[in-house]
Amino acid sequence: MRDRAARHLPGQAAGNADAAASEDPAPLDPEVLDCLMDLVDPEVGVSVVHLGLVYRAVRTPGRIEVDLTLTTRTCPLGAVLVEGAREHLRHRFNDCLTLAVRLVWSPTWTPDRITDQGLALLGHPPRHLS
Repeated sequence: MRDRAARHLPGQAAGNADAAASEDPAPLDPEVLDCLMDLVDPEVGVSVVHLGLVYRAVRTPGRIEVDLTLTTRTCPLGAVLVEGAREHLRHRFNDCLTLAVRLVWSPTWTPDRITDQGLALLGHPPRHLS
């Protein structure tokens, strides 16, 4: 699942969360993704990881950086998801000094970012069967 997610989540230009996406996938630390697996989009009822809302997840000594997006800019739950991500990360990585969780809008989210497991949870067949 994580390998598939990494292939479908484009990276951000360094230092600018809203910059145009590069062709290379963004770094997705597997432990950070695992931690965020329990963060569920309250409107959809599926993990932000399975929805493909995590664009970047980097962990270095003393710092974790996560870039999240929403399925639409008009979603009123952006602050809820960002704070939920911070809480999950704080609980799991309680010795981390800095947790930077940002809401980003580039690249625009599309349903193509949903993992096969996310599709299954939403009642859709995996891509290789459709």
